[in-house]
Amino acid sequence: MEGYLQKMKANIWKLYALDFLRGSILFIPIIIPFMLDTGLTMQEIFIIEGLYMLSAVLLEIPSGYVSDKWGRKNTCILASTTSFIGIFFYAIGGDFLTFFIGAIALGFGTSFYSGTVEALAYDTLLELDDTDSYKRISGNLAFTHFSTEAIMSVLGGFLVVYSLRLPALMTLIPYALACILVPFLTEPRRHKLQEGRHLEVMWNITKESIIHNAPLRSIIILHSIIAFMGISLFWFTQIYQTSVGLPLVYFGITHAVIVLLGAFASKYTYKLESIVDDRLLLTVIAATMFIAYMALGNILSMWALVFFGVVRVAWGTLSPLTSNMINRMTTSDVRATVLSIRSFVFRSMFTVATPFLGYMADVLTINQAILITGCIGGVLLIIALWSISFVWNKIPQ
Repeated sequence: MEGYLQKMKANIWKLYALDFLRGSILFIPIIIPFMLDTGLTMQEIFIIEGLYMLSAVLLEIPSGYVSDKWGRKNTCILASTTSFIGIFFYAIGGDFLTFFIGAIALGFGTSFYSGTVEALAYDTLLELDDTDSYKRISGNLAFTHFSTEAIMSVLGGFLVVYSLRLPALMTLIPYALACILVPFLTEPRRHKLQEGRHLEVMWNITKESIIHNAPLRSIIILHSIIAFMGISLFWFTQIYQTSVGLPLVYFGITHAVIVLLGAFASKYTYKLESIVDDRLLLTVIAATMFIAYMALGNILSMWALVFFGVVRVAWGTLSPLTSNMINRMTTSDVRATVLSIRSFVFRSMFTVATPFLGYMADVLTINQAILITGCIGGVLLIIALWSISFVWNKIPQ
């Protein structure tokens, strides 16, 4: 028993290492200039990102179910393998088809990781009888991922001096190491789903989360709208930086600063929750996202880049906050599936919107594109907040 508990403690450190490797994407801050350099248009780039999201959406709930049914470790092995394949095709990409294959594979990897890592961390702490530490551990995992992304972004920004493709090629190294690390994870002795009627069980869990459980549904929908606005602005960032005349070599630095702000926000979310009601904190995050969109939609200036940092802080706080809320509202046998449903709704929204976002980026000014997206997001936020008011007291604090 003592040996098993030691393995559980080691699991947390292995998850930190895994998030370090997953965050080591050197080409993120220059991905749009890189893909434009291969001859793609902005609309094609957004379509590819939409295909990435679509592949993640199609497997989002099934991957969570796979994690609940066949184990967190096996699902992470699938995630690391498909993620490496995706990065490989991005690294060699030179046309729409190659990036298409990379996007599909990377989307599969994202969906298999989604919900599984959080559920593995929570179930590990459950075995250690230390679930009170989840908020802190969840924030630290997010901090590890985003701070690594920040550091690697600076390196990737400097590597473009030699080649726009070099950062993508260098990303293959940490993703190969992740494939080596994952088999050393230990599966917690938790209650697994025993049902054999897979599609029926997945539908029942989804129906319970989205239709019958109003408090859980309200959290999932509000999270999805905020996350949709966050990722949409991410894809507008590099266009905005180009519009204000920021040299390409500094893209990595600005991305690093923005990501680090989000990393610190994720790390200390658990402390905010101890001071502020998490339901109120979720409302503040929604308001902050909308205000930042309105500012960026009306200002085209170098100093306005600070609002991208503000959005990242809000986005960085969002995931550990809603993960903890959902963990308190679910049980181990369905936890990964429900967390995947949360991601499914958000990714579905973005997948549907990508052709429209790409079209705006091609034919409108960046301010106009951001302003229209912000107004649409604002209307959705108002509807979601109005709906959540009816179940406010039913959401666990």
